[in-house]
Amino acid sequence: MTRELIGRAALTAISRDGPTALRMRALADELGVSPRALYNYVTDQREVLALALGVAQDDAPEPRLDPADWQDSLRGYCQELRAWYRRHAGLVALAMSGQFAALPGPQPTLARHQDAVLEFLLRIGLSPEGALRAYQQMILLIAGFTEFYDSWHDRPPPGVDPSEWDTVPPQVRDAATRLDAPHLRRVVAEAGPQHPDELFGSTVDMLVAWLERTLEG
Repeated sequence: MTRELIGRAALTAISRDGPTALRMRALADELGVSPRALYNYVTDQREVLALALGVAQDDAPEPRLDPADWQDSLRGYCQELRAWYRRHAGLVALAMSGQFAALPGPQPTLARHQDAVLEFLLRIGLSPEGALRAYQQMILLIAGFTEFYDSWHDRPPPGVDPSEWDTVPPQVRDAATRLDAPHLRRVVAEAGPQHPDELFGSTVDMLVAWLERTLEG
């Protein structure tokens, strides 16, 4: 038993059930120990959540960003961040929970990564305000995509076939046939498959295009 092991078990439980469902007794069961044994390493649930957050931050991908080839290098880093969010699916839910405000801020590893990304954005020509805005947009884009699109494929609800979400969602198809929405009907009829990987790529392309226009003044 180690504090890192406790943090990883908590992160798994958060990804599966959400942060509000995390209870000390349930975590002890997950680890195969008694609650009393768990309290030998942590004092309360807040400390467990802080451990989980620290473990996830330590797993974050190292930024390998080249200002001389910034478009492709940024695309690659966005793909790595997407994979990280998918591995730690509970991060977004934890960030949205009321418990997040009481947790410590970025750990040294994540702070170093954030600093490297901001340095990269400054070196390609953005102002400090523009660099911060670009970084925030990137995180919102990736976190939102993994929470909204990838979660349907990674953890589909009962009765949902993930392959159906590669095209038009069934609820949208149903609405197109029932409602007076001619443009929706046309899009449903003519739109081709949109696998999440392809959709994510086009979303990152829009981020890159926005940065290009910003740098052009």
